[in-house]
Amino acid sequence: MKKQTIPGNRQKGLSTVGIIAVVGIFGLLVVSFLKIFPMYYDNIKLKSALEALQHDSKVDPKSKRAIWESLSKRLYVNEVRSVAINDVTMKRKNGQTTVTVTYETRDDFIGNLFIGAAFSESIVIDR
Repeated sequence: MKKQTIPGNRQKGLSTVGIIAVVGIFGLLVVSFLKIFPMYYDNIKLKSALEALQHDSKVDPKSKRAIWESLSKRLYVNEVRSVAINDVTMKRKNGQTTVTVTYETRDDFIGNLFIGAAFSESIVIDR
């Protein structure tokens, strides 16, 4: 009759080093998401402000000052701080005003590293 040998030291699951690696990778992904999401959320709010500006009949599309004042009020209410007046260009041609916002935003990541993103949004006011 044969003896059945039962292995005594079979690993069942992750080792401590494996668990630390998984937690570290998960933590890095969470930190990355928490740093990147606000940049894209601000861009979504900028798009919303531009669309509201496009449909606002009170804004004179011939006046760059009126367009900037209306846009800056909307950005202030939505707490978009990364867009400055230098990032906004307005061109009038054939009865249409094109408003383009091109900006770059950066945020600290870990240590000396940073995360950056560049955005460009545009609308046409046809009045």
